[in-house]
Amino acid sequence: MVPPTTAIADVLQLRGLTGWLSPPLRPIHRSLGLLGRARTVRLAPGPGDNGLEPLHWLMDEDLEDRVVVVAGAQAAAGAVWGEILTRAALARGASGLLVEGGVRDVNAFRDLGLPVWALYEATAGPGSEVHVASVGRPVEIAGVIVDESTSIVMDGAGVVALPSTDVFADSYMYADAEEDVVTALREGATLAEAHRYKEDMVAKLRRSP
Repeated sequence: MVPPTTAIADVLQLRGLTGWLSPPLRPIHRSLGLLGRARTVRLAPGPGDNGLEPLHWLMDEDLEDRVVVVAGAQAAAGAVWGEILTRAALARGASGLLVEGGVRDVNAFRDLGLPVWALYEATAGPGSEVHVASVGRPVEIAGVIVDESTSIVMDGAGVVALPSTDVFADSYMYADAEEDVVTALREGATLAEAHRYKEDMVAKLRRSP
């Protein structure tokens, strides 16, 4: 079980860091919490030498527990991912998909169980004026650098990219403190009384090195 993305993002904020990719990415098919390692692809405008074929070749690789991250996909005229690539990726073990651009066949994500966050849905395909610029090299989404060692956490509330999971311990404690606030409110505490649990945790985390 991984910490909630909301807790991870708040702890990152307390540390003066970033890492959340939502926004700009939005949920196309939400999931329970999962942790995977990024498999990066960057698209660029123009037909290039091989168009989108390198993305298709990637679907023949072992993608066990990998989250496919497609940056620069807004360069395409329409969707760069749909049911066909979804079935191919799942067959190779992929656990999730992030697309900085458009996707389609969204019912397939739900029916097949692939968690997907993207910028938007599109009806048409990608067109011919887009190509794969790199596979396996660092990419950037919303100012966050994602490389092949990056850990991706996805759940129903968001997506976070992490250089390591050392933030997990503090994130679990933060999430527990927020649950304490909710429990106290259910039991009749005022907001000021209940919120002390979170305030105390924030103060503790700010004192941490």
